[in-house]
This record gives sequence, C-alpha cells and structure tokens, in this order.
Amino acid sequence: MKPVLAVILLPTVLMLLNHVWQANAFVKTVAYIKKFEYQTHSPTFNVSYRINHPKSVTNQSLDIFVDIKRKVKDLRLLFLYHSVTLNGSIPVIKRPIDMCFFMRNPRSDRLVKSFYDYVRVHTNIPLKCPIAPGSYMIHGVRPSDAPLPSFLPNVDFVLELIYYSEARAEKLMEYRVYGKLVRLYDNMFK
Repeated sequence: MKPVLAVILLPTVLMLLNHVWQANAFVKTVAYIKKFEYQTHSPTFNVSYRINHPKSVTNQSLDIFVDIKRKVKDLRLLFLYHSVTLNGSIPVIKRPIDMCFFMRNPRSDRLVKSFYDYVRVHTNIPLKCPIAPGSYMIHGVRPSDAPLPSFLPNVDFVLELIYYSEARAEKLMEYRVYGKLVRLYDNMFK
C-alpha cells in the first residue's frame, strides 16, 4: 500500500509545487504596438512619430512630435478601445472627453487619468487650455510601462484617439494604434 501511496502523492506534490512557483511569479500584462497610424484633418496640427525598438516587447517606445499652428481653445477626445478576436472587433471602451475640462479636473475620469498621468511625465505639451502654438513632443512612451486596466483581455486590440473641436464642428486628428496585449512572467523559476 505504501508504494501506491508514493506513486499517487509524488505527482500530486510536483503539480502543486508547479502551481506555487507560478503563483509566486510576477505576472504583468503589457501592450505591444504592431502598427501606428495617424491622420490630421486640420492645418492646425502637423504630426510625425517614431517607434523605437519596434520588435521588442519590453523596450519598445514611441515618440510623437506635434506642431500646433494656432491657439487651441476647444479640444475634445473620443477614446475608443476595441478587442480584436477571430469573430471581429468588440468595442470595450468608448469615452467622449472634453480635454480642457479634464486637464483642469483630471480626477473626473479615473480610467483616462491613469493614462494621462503616465503620458504627462513624458511630454512638454501644456496641460491646460488654451494650448499655445508651438512645437511639442511626447517622448519615450513605453507601451510596456503604461498602466492597463485589469479587465482588458490578452488579445489583439485597436486603440483609437479621435481629437475634434466641437465649437468648429471639425475633426482635428486621429490616431489608431494596432497592438497586442501580452502576458509577461518574471521570476518564475528563481
């Protein structure tokens, strides 16, 4: 009876230890950019960008350069996040945001505030309206360091940022980020 017990107990203990090692591992979901698109619809903005280390999941970074030609008094953002699956695109987040109000009251939207706080450290764009004409940049934004809500599934995604002016009834610029959420494990076998 004892050898049978050992045969049953040993694999069970090994399976449990395997799960304990995984539970003690640091698990982090990070974003990885596959493709970045932008379009300007107004002569007010001239935008260019650069993706540094495009093949690296953890070291990939994004630099965005923006030239603003006239004072921007009214800036609105439509924040759209879609999960892309084999069955198509599923909208997960859709938020219209008055950016001038939001920059004065960043706590008005907790989800957007987490992204805003991260990007704000990497930019020289004035964080209040009106935004004066000038050359600005968002430098060294690493998708792997960006705060992500835990409810987002680990699949391909499309993030759309559509900036528009309600007073002028015009679309100013659009960004589309195609990427994938990847789960990283660290310290699994230490």
